[in-house]
Amino acid sequence: MKLKIIRADKLKEKDYGATRVTDIFGSEKFNIAKVRKVGDDIKVGYDTESNVAYYVLEGEGDCVINGEKYHLKKGDCVFYPKGTKYKHLKGLTLLAISSPPFDRKKRVYME
Repeated sequence: MKLKIIRADKLKEKDYGATRVTDIFGSEKFNIAKVRKVGDDIKVGYDTESNVAYYVLEGEGDCVINGEKYHLKKGDCVFYPKGTKYKHLKGLTLLAISSPPFDRKKRVYME
């Protein structure tokens, strides 16, 4: 892997309804993205291949993990092994690190 500087002003946010995603970096082994939860119309789901760590950059809000609700705030970090059923609700801005790289097509939604 080579040195790479990623300029914030060159990144584009993608709109997925209640979730906004800015892809920051990706490689064969992992990817990094900023995830903003702007609505509560978010379905519980699980990743079939990726393990994901989320670090709360800003805000606070709830998440549902395997049917239990937890409150997260700035500075908290949560790790989801693949197969964990979860969703994050409105109010959180997260740094997501996934390995192998997250693929929306390989996330299964349950609601």
